[in-house]
Amino acid sequence: MIKRALVIACLIPTIASAASFDCDNAHSPLEKAVCADPALSTLDSSIATSYNAALQRLSSDGQTILRDGQRQWLQFVRDLCFTPQDASEVGFCLTKRYTDRLKDLSTAAVTIGPYLFSRSDYFSATTLDKAGRPYEIHAGAPRIDAPLSPAIASWNDAMEKKRTMRAVDSDCGSRHGDEYSSLEVNYASAKVISVKATDWEYCHGTPHGQGGTTGLTYIIEPRLHTLEAADLFNMDTAWKDFLTSRSYEAIKKKADGTSVERDRVERAAINIRGWTLTQDGLLITIDPYTVLAYAFGTTEVIIPWSDLKPFLAPNAPIPPMT
Repeated sequence: MIKRALVIACLIPTIASAASFDCDNAHSPLEKAVCADPALSTLDSSIATSYNAALQRLSSDGQTILRDGQRQWLQFVRDLCFTPQDASEVGFCLTKRYTDRLKDLSTAAVTIGPYLFSRSDYFSATTLDKAGRPYEIHAGAPRIDAPLSPAIASWNDAMEKKRTMRAVDSDCGSRHGDEYSSLEVNYASAKVISVKATDWEYCHGTPHGQGGTTGLTYIIEPRLHTLEAADLFNMDTAWKDFLTSRSYEAIKKKADGTSVERDRVERAAINIRGWTLTQDGLLITIDPYTVLAYAFGTTEVIIPWSDLKPFLAPNAPIPPMT
């Protein structure tokens, strides 16, 4: 008798009581698909392992939020992969969703700096277009499970608000589209938390999707607020010129002969919404259409903290420099 660990079992509150899934008694289309594909069975087992390991590290509230996300994901998979379509596409659909979920769960209970981060997810594929294809929605955001404080609780609320807003917003003419929103913690310390938000939308029937990135950096101490340029740079220095020059060099190289307007580069380089703090340096993300055409893709410019040292504010919230 072949047994596989099925992610549905992960939703049982007591981890020790989670039963294995008996493929000899598979009934639902999802169960049968998992049992029929060894690669899917392996992914399913890996998801169960990661999910249970995360639950063991989280608080009661964190466990509840993670379970809710897992339940939504399972329904999302059923709605998305088992709507009427070519049977050959079911395996591809499941493999992609299982692979994506396994990646999500890698941040379900992870220590970054002084914090234990978990995640909050929203999934939906219940609304259909005129051709009967589901609109896919996935919005995920980090949350701090511990230690909690009034400032951290406010930060969690800000991340949840961002996730919730993206889950319901659409710029498509039909007011519906495939929506993806991901918030990734790039750096965290007692003083600052820096998140890179990636939002993407595909309007069914259009040539390609559209989206962009936003840096969401919050100063935690001594007063919770979104990052301002003066928090990071000495305003009396030529920090704007330096960021512009480094960004211009990177974009000129990428443009490979295409004309680049320096003033557009400057606007992008000094835009705080394009900044993310990392362990290695300041990451400046310049989205398509900001300077270059869509075909050139996103441009990322990383400037080491050591190079920025002459321009930094005395108490800039950056990693210690050796």
